[in-house]
Amino acid sequence: MAKRGWLLVVLGAIGALVVWQQSRPRPSVALTQQTGVVALSPAPSGLQWEPDESYPAVREAMDGTDPDRLREVMRGAGLRGLWVGVTPGAFTGPGVSLEKRFSAGEVVRGFRGRALTADGLLYVVDDTAWPVALSDKVLARVARGILEGSAPPSLDDFPAELTEPQPVEVLVLLMSARGPRLWRSARAQSIADGLVTAAVAARKRWEERMETMGGPLGERLDELDVHVAFLFEDGTFDAGGVSLIDALVKPQHGVAYEQPQRWRYMLPRATHNADSPTDAYRRLFRDNGLPEDSFERRDLRLYRVRMQTVSVHQGSAGSRRTGAPSGSAD
Repeated sequence: MAKRGWLLVVLGAIGALVVWQQSRPRPSVALTQQTGVVALSPAPSGLQWEPDESYPAVREAMDGTDPDRLREVMRGAGLRGLWVGVTPGAFTGPGVSLEKRFSAGEVVRGFRGRALTADGLLYVVDDTAWPVALSDKVLARVARGILEGSAPPSLDDFPAELTEPQPVEVLVLLMSARGPRLWRSARAQSIADGLVTAAVAARKRWEERMETMGGPLGERLDELDVHVAFLFEDGTFDAGGVSLIDALVKPQHGVAYEQPQRWRYMLPRATHNADSPTDAYRRLFRDNGLPEDSFERRDLRLYRVRMQTVSVHQGSAGSRRTGAPSGSAD
């Protein structure tokens, strides 16, 4: 009987340990897959990220305001990511330290959000190769030609900077004086490939909706400006981070979700025309046949997305926006 009693005690202890381990909060996949991270606040349980004390140059750069210096020291140290505490609603500005800007969920040049959680925010270095200024002018002009009905150019016809292999999402947007009329984006392995795919898709979509769009595209295109932009995933909200949506979706951001075989987003202008980013999500869900309270569905990943306009070609009677393309258009 004594041996049996000890056996029951041991089995009970093992069972309690299993229950405890299963009940422990687990880091999201976006966190566990990231390596080369320096932690400026305590790392989530189970992740072996180095504390900032191990990288004094990174600590010094984070106390400063120059993101290019931070990227330089991180690359020198073989680091790819930053884990910071989250301070929603904190005041930020040009003279505020990088650490405070990151903690407030700000957009910081040269970095992208990866994971947005209630315990902290993970940022990674953004290695997107931006096209040179001369190439910028080509993009919207090529898109307009495709929209007018010209055959898409061969990728060999593009400057080398636009065919460099890199994962991108290119957006082609038709803009009137009253705002966006139609847009399509394409994920691709080069800027040129994404541009052609998105422009062809936009032309096809207009043709499908010709009656509601006011007639053939060829008759309306002169009234529209053609914008070419990049879309960037700028952080995934985990279940605990849903409460931070309104604080972390900044003016440069739209909202998006991903489902198996589905990628749906709302551009920044529409996002911020809603009562709040949370309400924008509800509208996005509703418009795509999902319940408005789909925030914690396991088959969805919620994102904030950033839009960077790089090229504009104005129609002769378009929206008449002046100046260079905006760095963060909506």
